[in-house]
Amino acid sequence: MTRINMKGRDMENLVFLGRVKTVNVEFCNDTKTMAKVIAKLDTEEEVETECIPTRAAGKISTVMKHYLRLGVGKYIIKEADVVGNVDTEGGEEDETQN
Repeated sequence: MTRINMKGRDMENLVFLGRVKTVNVEFCNDTKTMAKVIAKLDTEEEVETECIPTRAAGKISTVMKHYLRLGVGKYIIKEADVVGNVDTEGGEEDETQN
């Protein structure tokens, strides 16, 4: 399966939108100096960063895992039901100017 290539900050935005299910780090070479962050989305697609230094990949994955644990994606308003306009409803009040 092909993975979509993204920047680390864009992957963090996917967590805020509630799209990421899991996050992993995969090494790019045998010396383990370069790694990439891999995230599995709710649509079963996978996205990845390019090969970046292992320390940076670890920081990105740690931040994303903390966001997932906190449930940040649950607080995003995806669709809002407009109930009514507060300014125009209940116009029975008596307004006076001083």
